Amino acid sequence: MAWYPKVVGLDTDWTIWQNYLGMEYWGKGPGAASTSQDNIERVDRWTLRDKTNKNMWIKQYNDIANIVYDILKNGAKLAIVSRNRNKEMCDRALTFFNANNPNDGNKEYSIIHLVTYDEIIDQSKVEHWRRIHGWSGEDYSEFLMFDDEAAHNSVRIEVGVTFQQARDKKGLYWDLYIEGLNAWRRAKTVIMHNTPTAPKNRKLIGYSGLPGFWIDLIGKGEGIVEPKTPYRWGYAFYIADYIELAKYFCGWNGTWINDDGSKVCEVWVRDYEAWQSINKVWVPENGGGLIQMNNIHWSYEETGQNQEDRDRIIAGFGVPTPYVLFSRHHWMNGMPVPQPQRWSEMVVYTQVQRALFDVVPLTDAQVKANTNPRPYPFHHQIKEWNITVPSVTWQEFKSRGETDYY
Repeated sequence: MAWYPKVVGLDTDWTIWQNYLGMEYWGKGPGAASTSQDNIERVDRWTLRDKTNKNMWIKQYNDIANIVYDILKNGAKLAIVSRNRNKEMCDRALTFFNANNPNDGNKEYSIIHLVTYDEIIDQSKVEHWRRIHGWSGEDYSEFLMFDDEAAHNSVRIEVGVTFQQARDKKGLYWDLYIEGLNAWRRAKTVIMHNTPTAPKNRKLIGYSGLPGFWIDLIGKGEGIVEPKTPYRWGYAFYIADYIELAKYFCGWNGTWINDDGSKVCEVWVRDYEAWQSINKVWVPENGGGLIQMNNIHWSYEETGQNQEDRDRIIAGFGVPTPYVLFSRHHWMNGMPVPQPQRWSEMVVYTQVQRALFDVVPLTDAQVKANTNPRPYPFHHQIKEWNITVPSVTWQEFKSRGETDYY
């Protein structure tokens, strides 16, 4: 039997139904009821409209009833996870939309009566999932969320919930549901390696310069999201293969944030054999259709969409999520490498980070006494670590006269 999440969360507007159900627009016509939800009427099995303004309507997407049935049939709990500002209106709409209940002789129920976690509140969806985590007692790796807005992939970045975007206002349809389940299963395979109390074959593979609160987040298995700091390959844990670069970035952090004292940290994988099996890709610094993220100047939605688009392009290289990304990085002023030489960086996203990685902060004395400054030069690990290198990356290496890769 295939694995299933313990909780599947669905957004409302543009995910369960087409259009926006909003108190800003509904119930504004003549004779409108004072309670916004009482202005909703049913047109047919799929469509609801505003009693006072027939131009205001929502329509349930065709596959939703079958998807709800499948979620329940496979033992998962259904959550509604929405930032819609009127919970009462959404709940009323969900009383009109129906699905069969596999746990009660396939009888037809209003969808609202099949919901275990009714999280409709205008808050960060990370907070929605924190509450579901608390109520259910399940790890974040057991959760899957479908949502039309890319900005809400913050649930994957911050706490490791698998996120699947219902993009282009097409809503949630069956093939996309299966795509989300497969993404969750791949992530679940990674998280099964999470053995922080009993690491095996543990290895030091690099260094990072991290502020104290980032070190704390990584220790809790949470991801780094800092809109004031540039993250060109998305919000993630960035690792260098050379301790002097980690020292450089300790100072660099203070140019972007109120740094509480960055530390050079050793970066360890808990299980080297498991690490070798993780999907990895080496992307070109420029080209290949990849656009580097400009989170400092972009909106949350633009930032989120950039991350979703990157995943799709990299999937086209034959590397599905979750993956670890490698890239060369251009020289910057003051870097401890010869100008204009590029250096290698590793980018680890949250689901892999929380499954396999630990950091060990070093004192200044320990950094000074370090005798293993470059344990694994990343550009020499392509075969050893099974890193996929697409042709566009090899072409960039060649154009830069970089030949020392294997």
